[in-house]
Amino acid sequence: MLDDQTRLEFPASGMAEVELIWQPLVARCRAAGPGGRPLIVLIDTGTDPSAIDLSLARRLDLRLGEFALGSDAASDTVPFTETVLPWLRLGDLTLRNLYLMAIDLSHAPFPVDIVLGYNVLHQLNLTIDYVNHTIRLCHSDLMPPPPGPSGATLPLRFFEHFPAITAHLTAPQPIELLLTIDTGSNGALTLSPDLATRIGVHLGHVQADTGHGFAAAAPVARGITVDLQIGPFCLPEVEVDVPVTNHGDLSRRGRANAGNRLLSCFRRVTLDYRREVCILDR
Repeated sequence: MLDDQTRLEFPASGMAEVELIWQPLVARCRAAGPGGRPLIVLIDTGTDPSAIDLSLARRLDLRLGEFALGSDAASDTVPFTETVLPWLRLGDLTLRNLYLMAIDLSHAPFPVDIVLGYNVLHQLNLTIDYVNHTIRLCHSDLMPPPPGPSGATLPLRFFEHFPAITAHLTAPQPIELLLTIDTGSNGALTLSPDLATRIGVHLGHVQADTGHGFAAAAPVARGITVDLQIGPFCLPEVEVDVPVTNHGDLSRRGRANAGNRLLSCFRRVTLDYRREVCILDR
């Protein structure tokens, strides 16, 4: 086992702002790292810990450990091993000795070299500006930006290491949800099969499609909408997808997950892990 000795080096301002690659509705950006070639990085609040593409790790001749099986959104049998990247630079922020899981990311539904997850993100606060397509990464000592006149500050809770907020389905059936915030998903609202059954959805009667984790695809049901209440915000006719499988994190009982198609209903979303607040600006 390798020790996680990830260290963040901020500029004097205590923050770095980078432009997002916003298609297909996931929070990716460009970064620099060993080897001299530009890297595509996914900022993923739904991943723990961070990850690197296995073929890239081998090209960089990174030290690799023994392989084991882990899970992603769609599969419980994802081969991985541990490694450490000496450095990675996002704008003016430098990550040193970045601890990573090395997995095969070639099957991801969009190009990605590195995924930054909980072991990095819990050390800072981040603001995604969905209007200007930027993300701001700030030292945890800095206060997050206050909500605007049409915004709200909500308690940040956690599902394991995934940031989450309390939300309520108001139709077709009232249900309280622990809603994880997943900047690595381009979906709207993902509900586990047991929650779909509670609101009266018959999965055999809705549209079949395919969903993706980093390493595997899985069947999903679509064509469902619900009304959702998040703090003071009422969001009607939110699109829902439901994994039609017993595998992967999003199939576990009680899972409700908000992706960028839902999060981008807001102008800005700020997550402050240390102070345990989520700030939403509509």
